Amino acid sequence: MRVLNVAEKPSVAKEIAHILSSGRSTRRPGFSQYNGIFEFPFELNQQRVEMVFTSVTGHLMQLDFALSHRGWKTCDPVDLFSAAVEKTVREDSTQKKIEQTLKAEAARAQMLVLWLDCDREGENIAFEVKA
Repeated sequence: MRVLNVAEKPSVAKEIAHILSSGRSTRRPGFSQYNGIFEFPFELNQQRVEMVFTSVTGHLMQLDFALSHRGWKTCDPVDLFSAAVEKTVREDSTQKKIEQTLKAEAARAQMLVLWLDCDREGENIAFEVKA
């Protein structure tokens, strides 16, 4: 079984992988140069598993108005109070590369463990990772 672990910060992924592997994890690059992937064998519930650690760097997604409401002169500013917003990952961003890593690793994993802060922001990021 392959277990994908996602931390909120690269340093946290590296440190947890180091501790759980007793310093024996191997690192390989992800799509983002800042968010590596650490792998090591591990015993979980008396079963041998392959642990895979990576990270996000805060929020993956951003909120923005629909294209019809993004320009300064495309709508009446009052309309923005009731306009719908979209949650997206910017195509040209580091977050897009992190999303690529997560999708590639999730396709090979049977379990997901989230190592995120225990607050509202961490919970929000958890739902972004799961999406």
